[in-house]
Amino acid sequence: MIKIYEISSDKLAKIKGILEAEDLPGEELGVDIEVGEGKKTETVRAKSWKINEFKRQGYLLRDANSLEISKKCSYLYINAGDDFFKKNEKILLDAGAKLLSGDEFNKVKEKIEIAEKSASEGLGFLFG
Repeated sequence: MIKIYEISSDKLAKIKGILEAEDLPGEELGVDIEVGEGKKTETVRAKSWKINEFKRQGYLLRDANSLEISKKCSYLYINAGDDFFKKNEKILLDAGAKLLSGDEFNKVKEKIEIAEKSASEGLGFLFG
């Protein structure tokens, strides 16, 4: 499933912070593990990780001008399964992203996909 979000210029830094956030250790798992070697071995509590699912999934973030759209905004293109959006879409919407639909969605989707195809063909030409 493909979803595209419009991000106004004043919300872009906040959205980029979400998309590029580092993975962090989370809560303790209640399991002890041994780390180190030899005499320097110690037992520590294992922790889960908070994974940035946007980085793992992948996304495209494009400025409207680069797509020849005369708006002062950016577009976020994500191709993922329904479960990904159920877990992660709310944070984007709460941060100010606007979900596109209808003709606007189709127009932006086509422009992003054409730009990506041209870029990959250009790389193929260079390295092919």
